[in-house]
Amino acid sequence: MNKKVVSLLLVAAMTASMLVSCKGSSDEIVGADAEEDGNNVMVVDILLTEEDYGIGVDKDNPELLQQINTFIEKGRVDGTYDEITSHYFDRSKEPVPVYSAKLDNSKDQLVVATTGDFEPFDYDVGNAYYGIDKEMIKAIADYLGKELVLVTVNFDTLFMTVSQKKCDACIAGITIKEEREKYVDFSVPYFHAGQSIAVRKDNKEFIYAKTKEDVEKIILGFDETKTIAVEDATSGEDYLLGKDPGGFPGCNCKLKKCANMKEALIALSNGEVDYVIGDSSVLKYMIAHDFSDYFQN
Repeated sequence: MNKKVVSLLLVAAMTASMLVSCKGSSDEIVGADAEEDGNNVMVVDILLTEEDYGIGVDKDNPELLQQINTFIEKGRVDGTYDEITSHYFDRSKEPVPVYSAKLDNSKDQLVVATTGDFEPFDYDVGNAYYGIDKEMIKAIADYLGKELVLVTVNFDTLFMTVSQKKCDACIAGITIKEEREKYVDFSVPYFHAGQSIAVRKDNKEFIYAKTKEDVEKIILGFDETKTIAVEDATSGEDYLLGKDPGGFPGCNCKLKKCANMKEALIALSNGEVDYVIGDSSVLKYMIAHDFSDYFQN
């Protein structure tokens, strides 16, 4: 399949998610252009969870929360999301680098915590910041008339960083969850997401799966001879541990926690693990880009 055609199809799918659509997913097994890019892995294109991404904001700053909500709601109708997303899924366009100012308490700044390892939402190349989330938070800072300062932290410290007043907000493909609301207030959702399972292309276990229930029945049959990789401290890990609000009880397989999704996909490709569970859009994007940064293709 022509790469440009695939990219246009992906941007259409991502745009639908950006509008917080709750439509059902396809029942086909797809590799997100894996055939052409030479990868030996693919995504079972059935969502196992339904979740929304939001921006975490300092609980003592309701004014900032309202301003961010206003921007998100405006962006749903004025084409802002469509334009930002196209930078990552339309090969005729280029991602726009975002640069961080130095922290200076004498200036009017928006200080935001990110992780830098969650393509295509949040990743870094040298001293430049890229990703849907990075471009969006830059647009929010411009909308507020503030200078943007980006602080890179580990995902598991994002919320404490904000609650301890080290940052005003955090953004990194963050699923809105009740336990996280102890530390931050979440904006209105800006992206509708879900977890999917990725397999090697020679795996035929899911070829007849048509629904979430079909996929989960297969996963529930796994034992300790099977290993699933996830990104540490994410919704994929919660799902496998039976902590997802959707009711999946967890499975008896081995769990490999990886630092990021690229590491998990490489482990799958190399045969070190049998499956990967992660954000469906991220899995498809990274498979289509050979698990590497956009600019290294």
